[in-house]
Amino acid sequence: MPINVNNEEVLERRSRETPLETAARLRAEFGIVLSEQARKPLPRPVYDELSGDD
Repeated sequence: MPINVNNEEVLERRSRETPLETAARLRAEFGIVLSEQARKPLPRPVYDELSGDD
């Protein structure tokens, strides 16, 4: 029974995470370190090209 309650607590805590917090948690869990270049968002034209909007 304690395992089930613990799982519910973890799921509840994670459901309140923002996408940035989830990404940071997963990077820490798997030991992934982002470079400064990887932290910068891509320019808008890149997203437009990916979505087919020109």
